[in-house]
Amino acid sequence: MAKTYDQHLQESLAYLSLPALSSHSVWSPNTDVYETPESVVVKMEIAGISREDLDVTLNDRVLLVRGHRKDPCRQRRCSFRQMEIDYGHFERRIVIPRSVDGGRVRAQFHNGFLHIELPKSQESQHATVIVIIEQAG
Repeated sequence: MAKTYDQHLQESLAYLSLPALSSHSVWSPNTDVYETPESVVVKMEIAGISREDLDVTLNDRVLLVRGHRKDPCRQRRCSFRQMEIDYGHFERRIVIPRSVDGGRVRAQFHNGFLHIELPKSQESQHATVIVIIEQAG
């Protein structure tokens, strides 16, 4: 007997909620990386995520951004008619194309965008920096 659409959907949703997947990225936010004369800039679209649910780390020339967008329907039963927004954990690793000054990295979160400015440096630094995210007004 062939499975119905609802059965396929329920199996897919059950598969996606397996605990083994919780440590992996479920989605990937849109990201721009560009250079100005002074900095390398990373701009990430992360609407619906609170600043407290974000972690930004610079390790040598790899920028790691992790976060979690909470699913409002996780706590109550929803009957979707259309679903296009991704929820759950994400992790983006971005290789920075040149040496930057890790001690002067700034991150701001405003209007659903995370904006990370990495000042260029002539010297290569081999340190891990946890970046504090400022709430921009």
